[in-house]
Amino acid sequence: MKIKIRVPSTTANLGPGFDVFGTALSLYNEFETEYVPDSGETSFILEGEGKDSLPKGEKNLVWQSMQETFKFLGENKYNLRNLNIKINAGVPLSRGLGSSASAIVGGIALANALCEDKLDKSQIADLGVKIEGHPDNIVPAVFGGLCICSKDETGDRNAIVHLPIPKLKAVLCVPAFELKTERARRILPESLDLKDVVFNISRVAMLTAAFCSGDYLLLKQGMQDKIHQPYREKMIPAMNEVFEAAISAGAYGAFLSGSGPTLAAFCAEKVAIDVQKAMVERWEKENISAKAHILDFDTKGIFKI
Repeated sequence: MKIKIRVPSTTANLGPGFDVFGTALSLYNEFETEYVPDSGETSFILEGEGKDSLPKGEKNLVWQSMQETFKFLGENKYNLRNLNIKINAGVPLSRGLGSSASAIVGGIALANALCEDKLDKSQIADLGVKIEGHPDNIVPAVFGGLCICSKDETGDRNAIVHLPIPKLKAVLCVPAFELKTERARRILPESLDLKDVVFNISRVAMLTAAFCSGDYLLLKQGMQDKIHQPYREKMIPAMNEVFEAAISAGAYGAFLSGSGPTLAAFCAEKVAIDVQKAMVERWEKENISAKAHILDFDTKGIFKI
């Protein structure tokens, strides 16, 4: 029997909520597996984003996550010689849209399904965070929706708060160039000024209030950040200018998606096309080609098809 799992893309931080805020979006990766016992003719197929660059077999993140899950569950009958695996990726790689988190969650979910769904969503999320290291993309990929994520005092469990789903569209402007998460993290400072920390605390409070109250006019200020975006701006030409273009076109707020380089804006449906056009055109002035998506907020997270 074939098992097929769909996992949403995610956008993290939402400006000031570094490693804390994340939301799932309606752009998806699909993962499929089939147990073929006593067979030496199994396949590992890649389609969509990264089909010519991602590794197959043991070095693939989906398979590595499946292995970790089998190990966690104490299951040893599954291996690359008795499984067909297929990945159809719709989420761009190294663009700040949670492609790695999606692969990790997809691998865990496939292995869990083969093992008769022994893990619930909370356990899948916990295992995913152990593999990924950060909850802000893993958690919304598992649960869907808009999430606040934090580890408990032991660091072993994840505390999760689900916020109301915004009645908005997410416009994602994805440039042609990649930015590896490791590089985007290395550029961050080891310490911060107290005034910048206070600045971000106030913006996180405003951001949370905007989502809880539905007063999206708060997002312009609530999505401001001084902890990571000013440093990553050095690697992303005209980042603030694209933000300004989005807001001038009617977006409530704009931010760097995850570690970038994708830039994101939240807006009302009636201005989404205008925001999309403004962001792309502003980057074109810098000779940067970009593809923009107008997305909904995913509410399901991992989903067995």
